[in-house]
Formats: sequence, C-alpha cells, structure tokens
Amino acid sequence: MGIATPCFLAITGFLLYSDDRERELYKAAKWSKKTFGLSLACNALYLTFYLFDGAPLSRYSAGVLFLNLFTGHIISTHLWYLTAVWQGLLLFRLLIRYAPKFIAWAPLLYIIAYILRAYGKQLLPELDSDTLFIMRANAIVTALPFLTTGYLVHQYSALISSRFRRIPLALICIIILAYVEYAMRNLTGAGSIFLLSTWPLVVALLLFCNHFSSFTLPLLGYVGRFHSANVYYFHILILIGCNRWFPELRDAQAILVYTLTLPVSFLFNVIHKCLQLLTNRIKACQATQSGV
Repeated sequence: MGIATPCFLAITGFLLYSDDRERELYKAAKWSKKTFGLSLACNALYLTFYLFDGAPLSRYSAGVLFLNLFTGHIISTHLWYLTAVWQGLLLFRLLIRYAPKFIAWAPLLYIIAYILRAYGKQLLPELDSDTLFIMRANAIVTALPFLTTGYLVHQYSALISSRFRRIPLALICIIILAYVEYAMRNLTGAGSIFLLSTWPLVVALLLFCNHFSSFTLPLLGYVGRFHSANVYYFHILILIGCNRWFPELRDAQAILVYTLTLPVSFLFNVIHKCLQLLTNRIKACQATQSGV
C-alpha cells in the first residue's frame, strides 16, 4: 500500500483528465458506479468464503455490513481500496464541478494519512488499530490526494516535460530517497510503508511513463491489462490457501501467490467471456422475436 496503491490511484486520475469538462464528469461517475459494483461483488465473494470457512454469522451483523459500504475493510482488509476508489471518484467529481481550484491543494491531504500511519499510535493511543486503519486508508486522505495528483500530472505533463528534461535522473534520485527514508524509519523502530517521498515518487513515475509512452513490454502489458485487477481481487484467497497447504514456503510466498493467481485469473476471464457471449445471444434472440 506504500507505493503500488498510490500509483494505481494516480493512474486512474491521470486517465480521468480531459479537455472536455463534461467528459471528465461522465468518466468519474461511470467509473465510480462500476467500482461500487465491484466492491459489492468482491465483498460478497469474501463474505461467502469466510462463512463457508467457519466464520460465525454473528460476526457479520447488518450494522457491520452497512459500515462496510463506507470503510471497505470489514469483510476483508484489502477491499478498502475499492471503497476508497468509488468514494474518491465521487468526491473528485464534486471538485471538478463545484471547486476545481481545490484540486491543486487536494494532494496535501496525504500528509494526514502519513501522520496517522507513522505516528497514529503515539498521537492517539486510545484508538484501536482498526479505527486508525479506517482513518488513514479512505477516500479523503488516501484516494483523493492521489487521484488529483494523477489528474494534475496529466494536465501539466507537457509543460513539465518541456521545462525539465531530466525526468529519468529525477526518478532515480527519488527512488534512492525513498529507500533511504524507509531504512531510516526501520532503524528508528518506526517502520512504515507510508513515506513522505511516496508523493514525489508517484509523480516522477507518472512523468517517466508518460515521457516514454512508446516503450512497451508485451508480456507485462498483457498481464497488466487483462489480469492485474483479478490478481488484486483473488490474491487473498490464494494466500489463505498457500498458508494452509504450503506453510513451509513462506519465504517464497509472494512469488507463489502471484504465480497461482494468474491461472485463476485466466479461468475467470474465460468464464466471464462465455457469459458475455451467452448474454449477447439471448439479447439478440429476444430482439429478433420482438421484431417478428
């Protein structure tokens, strides 16, 4: 969540930008609606899994399920991201329509998430870990700052590139800075995946990728386009299975989970494609019968 999640959010914001304000509003609303549906589907999937796995039904009261719509992590912690995205897109849409000048200041909200992650237990010792998690991983202090960051990078990328031509060097320097900050925090016993250098690193990565947009890696591009979302949706299920069936392989767990998630993603895509074809045929038959 320290680098990857902000990058995903910033990419979404980057793609939201358009010279047509109405187009931006349309995309923000459409993507928010789609992500909300994905959030419901993924939470239903994990709720079903945990109940069949032996979790007591009493753990998931109506209040808990309702709260999950606003926090996103009650059923499975990693699903907070989907909730933060659809809520962040709605907030972003409101900013575009009613307060576009605030977009330039919204990235500063990430400082709140950083402080809560790095020093939350010291500043708010009376709060439990779940409450602190909700306060730092949400639409306001995590999703919105990086959605607006990506949007601003797209808006001013041509201007930045024309005035600053050493983007690769800047990226290397910021990566080194991030490693140094991470190492220093670990040495001081305050290890945190939230870094102050995260924001400039995300900006540099977006500028670098935009500047070298013609460069592609076909295999990674294919995996990223067709399987990256599924890897996110299903990797916790695979992780649970690996912990139970292959506990001796914990050192190689990340590679194992990723490797096993890809065929699951491929199978899911095949089933999804077949369902789409079947649905289209049914609609075509219904249209033909109604025409007759």
